[in-house]
Amino acid sequence: MAGGSAEWGPGREAVRAGAERLQEEREAVLEPIVWGLFSLGGFITAFLLPVTIFFLSLAVPFGLWPADRIAYGAFAARFADPLVRLFFLVLIGGSLFHGMHRLRHILLDAGLKRADPLLIALCYGLAVLGSLAALYYTFGFEFVRLPFL
Repeated sequence: MAGGSAEWGPGREAVRAGAERLQEEREAVLEPIVWGLFSLGGFITAFLLPVTIFFLSLAVPFGLWPADRIAYGAFAARFADPLVRLFFLVLIGGSLFHGMHRLRHILLDAGLKRADPLLIALCYGLAVLGSLAALYYTFGFEFVRLPFL
């Protein structure tokens, strides 16, 4: 039997080289979380944002929704409900993460691969800051009270 020894094995070096190369690549820890936020934001942007825009701006002029339901007084009364506030917070934050992740990958595809650490800090930093601003404006001072301020 030719090649019965442990030394013989065509292609063995290629397999070993591929395994060593995979071990040398750094493990992506934050990437699944970011893709999850991108997916959540995509769902929100695709399904909930158009419905919200329709009811808050287009349904009244077309006579499909009564104007008194989205008048300032009625909207302010409904906005006091924590679920309505949470809805707008998730709507704004999810859309920001989706848009910033998409913008980052568009810029990477455009040739800015060397600036990826800067793009990560800039895009996701803006999404976090926008989400924190939405948190502040939806829940106000009583929710964002920090002990060191």
